[in-house]
Amino acid sequence: LQFAFDTVGAPEGFEKLEVYTTRPDTLRGASFAAISPDHPLAKVLEADPKVAAFLARCRIGGTTAEALETAEKIGLDTGIRVRHPLDPNWELPVWIANFILMDYGTGAIFGCPAHDQRDFDFATKYALPIVTVVAPEAGFSVSDKAYDGDGVMVNSRFLDGMTPQAAFNDVAARLEQINL
Repeated sequence: LQFAFDTVGAPEGFEKLEVYTTRPDTLRGASFAAISPDHPLAKVLEADPKVAAFLARCRIGGTTAEALETAEKIGLDTGIRVRHPLDPNWELPVWIANFILMDYGTGAIFGCPAHDQRDFDFATKYALPIVTVVAPEAGFSVSDKAYDGDGVMVNSRFLDGMTPQAAFNDVAARLEQINL
């Protein structure tokens, strides 16, 4: 599923950040957005020496899926924020992250650390929030690794109590209604 976040503080020409996800049901657990070092926004930001140095560091380790799978997850907070599509008062930081591939989807993702191990490792490293939104049982909370199993939606407001598949369908329909 592809949708867009409204941006705050992005250079002209980037009013929206299009992201791709296979798990819209976990959107309420988002704690960051991340772009590939090869994303057009990263290339625009490369005029900043700090960004240029970070992008050069990313390129040293390789950019294939195989190389990135075992590489240390590193990132740089761009200072840009995006508004959560289901709550315009909720802003998420936009990071450039070495584990995001430009040729996968749009080259940008929303990070849901509780339910994706790469996002979990990244969020743990950079002290980003980790919010459990799918729980296999009452009282469950992600603590030492991402949970990618089935369960019911929690901490997700209007999605609470739904199955992930029902939440997937609900979020996809809502995003479609607001033309994302």
